Amino acid sequence: MDCIRNDTANAKSEHDHPNLPEVGKAPRSVDSPFGWIPTLATMVNFMFIFGPTNSYGVFSTYYLNVKFPDTPAATLSWIGSLITTSMFCLNMFTGALADKRGYRFSAYIGTVVCTAAYILASFSTEIWQLMLTQGVLFGVGASFLLAPTNSLAAQWFEKRRGLATGVSIAGSSIGGMWFTAATQGIMDRLGPEWALRILGILTFFVTGVMNLLYFQRVPTAPRKRIIEVQAAKRLTFWLVALELFAAYTGYWALVFYIGTTAKQVGGSLQDGSRLLLVLNVFNTIGRIMTGVIADRIGGINTLLLSLVLTVVIEMPLWMLAKSLAPLYVLCTLYGLISSTFISLNPVIVAAHFQGSPLSTVMGMTNMFSGLGGLVGSLSQGAIFDKYDRRTQFTNTVIFSGIFILFSAIATLGLRAHVLQKRSDRRFFQKV
Repeated sequence: MDCIRNDTANAKSEHDHPNLPEVGKAPRSVDSPFGWIPTLATMVNFMFIFGPTNSYGVFSTYYLNVKFPDTPAATLSWIGSLITTSMFCLNMFTGALADKRGYRFSAYIGTVVCTAAYILASFSTEIWQLMLTQGVLFGVGASFLLAPTNSLAAQWFEKRRGLATGVSIAGSSIGGMWFTAATQGIMDRLGPEWALRILGILTFFVTGVMNLLYFQRVPTAPRKRIIEVQAAKRLTFWLVALELFAAYTGYWALVFYIGTTAKQVGGSLQDGSRLLLVLNVFNTIGRIMTGVIADRIGGINTLLLSLVLTVVIEMPLWMLAKSLAPLYVLCTLYGLISSTFISLNPVIVAAHFQGSPLSTVMGMTNMFSGLGGLVGSLSQGAIFDKYDRRTQFTNTVIFSGIFILFSAIATLGLRAHVLQKRSDRRFFQKV
């Protein structure tokens, strides 16, 4: 009778969690080679989640200099900022949904909504229409895709968690590469409207296939609350949240304004796209590289080092650039080092919130990422209009650098807090 009960319970568990591979058909052990299948699927989907954000500078440069040249940069910045804000702020709710209804269910909602956003944006002629479609609606769809995508690789690995997460999130930079090149190429030949439509069609078919490979290693306990209260009571959670808020407030300045900077030093719209391409190429390398480093020296140590180096690199190279050459150097180094907070935070959350539903906790921390992205984009647009007077980026760069430095300070606090709870409190150790 006990065997019958156990078999019935197992069958019910499989029915309740359709994303799980069937017993006997796929291993569920941690660090299993099978884990690379869903990991690579998330890498592809990350291309379509963050690719549009990482390549938004192409549209931003076009809107700022061609379509809406008399519109303040602060107003136009709403389009890009609403993507990240909607995506991350809603992630707390979509993460809980993914834990409750299954990863594939959430991912397919995202696929449909993102596709609809692209198609509707292609028919938009006013700024407010682009805010609602290319901004809010796409962000909502991306949030449904992000919820399972952000935590899937981490649950399959332990020894190589940093590498697996780095490979997964590297998709966002790979997407930025080809999204940048494809968007600029289609815009030059067919116009921005067809660029949006073609990207929408690609999103529908590619993510639709990848969603089928979203196998969960372990079932998630049913959630009665959207917020994981026990996680929110911990100082670790709030230090991670503060680090993310500050990092996202400062990070997107270069991504959104490198194209306009290129024009200010005598370049063209195409030069701006090439700089974005370089930035995303080295972002890809940097995210995988830092994942490997994090497995050796620890995620928090790697994150702290990268945030400090980002400030050291960004401020002098961007502020003093008078030609395209320093901008290429900036995009190379910034790409290698700066975006580690995106790839390492899932590693940190998975390591320090074991036993908690990862999609829910990641969604809670990502809400602060969204708020930071909104504050950063709007503030940078206003600073560029009012204080830099659209002729330079000195004050915008200072604003960006200060908040990335704040993020480093929060990470240092997180490191100290983690060490305090250990019996071995040596300063130089893996954290």
